[in-house]
Amino acid sequence: MELKQLLTDLIAIDSTSSLSNEPLVSYIETYFEGSDVACDRLVSHEDRKYNVLLTKGNPSEVGLTLCGHMDTVPANLVRWQSNPWELTERDGNWYARGSCDMKGFLAIALQAIERAEVNRGCLAVLLVCDEELGSFGAKHIFKKGLPVQIPKQVIIGEPTSLQVVRLHKGHLSMRVSIEGVSAHTGSPHLGNNALVEGGKVVCALSELSKQYELVRTDCSKHFLDVAKFPVLTVSTMQSGTAINVVPDSCDICIGMRLLPDQIKEEVVAEIIETISQVCDLPWKLEELGNNPTMLTSECAPVNEWLCKHIGQKDSVGVSYGTDGGYLSHAGYECVLYGAGDISVAHKPDEYVPINEMKRCVQSIDAAVQHFCRTIE
Repeated sequence: MELKQLLTDLIAIDSTSSLSNEPLVSYIETYFEGSDVACDRLVSHEDRKYNVLLTKGNPSEVGLTLCGHMDTVPANLVRWQSNPWELTERDGNWYARGSCDMKGFLAIALQAIERAEVNRGCLAVLLVCDEELGSFGAKHIFKKGLPVQIPKQVIIGEPTSLQVVRLHKGHLSMRVSIEGVSAHTGSPHLGNNALVEGGKVVCALSELSKQYELVRTDCSKHFLDVAKFPVLTVSTMQSGTAINVVPDSCDICIGMRLLPDQIKEEVVAEIIETISQVCDLPWKLEELGNNPTMLTSECAPVNEWLCKHIGQKDSVGVSYGTDGGYLSHAGYECVLYGAGDISVAHKPDEYVPINEMKRCVQSIDAAVQHFCRTIE
C-alpha cells in the first residue's frame, strides 16, 4: 500500500481523544494480519482505550523503537476549507486532522516495520492512546510496564520540522482552593470573601511569573525560539454563587512549565511561600497533573546517530510536552523527530509537507537499518 493511501485510511478513522480508539486499533490489527509482525493490543488506563505494540525480531532492549500517539484533538468543521477526515492534497501539502500531529508518522512507522529486515535485536512500534489528554497511555506504560522487552532507543514522531529534539519542558498543573465564609452582602462583616483573597493570590502569582522570566538554567540555551525560562500561568478562577452573596470559596488553577533540569519540589515550595505571604484565609494547594519533562543525554545512541545522519550540530528543546516525558522516566532514551510544524497542529487546515514526509521516511528507514540490522 502506498504511504498516501495508508495515511488516507488512518485519517478517515476518527480517533479524537474523547472517543474510543478501538476502530483504529482494529484497523492496525487487520493491516498486519498474516504478516511476520507481532501485533499486541494492550489495555490502558480506561475501558475501550488501548495501546498497541508491534514487534519484529526477538524482544530485546537492543534495536530501535518508533513511537507515536493515535489520538487527535477535535476538529471544528466550520473553520476547515476541506473535510478534516479526508486527506486533501494541495500546494505540496497533505491537509487533514492528524496529518501533522501525528498520523503522518504513524503511517511512516507502520510501513517501516512492515518492510524492515531485522537480524539484530528488535524493531518495535509503540502506539499509545490519549496523549492529547495528558499522555495517559504512556503514563499507564510508565506505571505498569510492557509485556515484553523493547529497545531502549526511541524515536517519537512528533512534528519537529525534521529537527532532532532531545529535551522538553514538563507541565505541572495545580489548583489553589481558598476557604471563606458566606454571608449576605448587606452584612459583609459576617463573612470572609474568598474571591477577594483569590485576587490577592492571582496578583502575587503574576509577580512570581515575572520573576521566573529571569530564570536561566543549563538547559535554557537549548530553547532557541521559545521561552528559555520556566513559565507560570494563572489559567482559571472560579468563585461566587450570586451577586448578593459573599463568596465562600475560590478555586484558582495554575500551570507550571518546568525546565528539564529544575526540581519540581523546589518550585512548588516557592509557589506555596508566595501564596502564604498574601492569603489570610485557609487555603490548600492540590496537584492536578504532572506531565514530566524529557531530558535525553547528548550521548544517547539514538540522539548521536540521528543528529549525525541529518547534519544537526546543536541540541534543540521545545516547550510542549510529549509521551517522551513518561517514557524517559521509565528508562527509555527518547528523541522527537517528525515531519510537520507544531505551529499548525491543533488548528483548522492542519497539514504536513509532502517533501518532509518523504525525507522522514528515508531517515526512519536508515535508522532501522543502523539499529536493527547487522551487515552480513
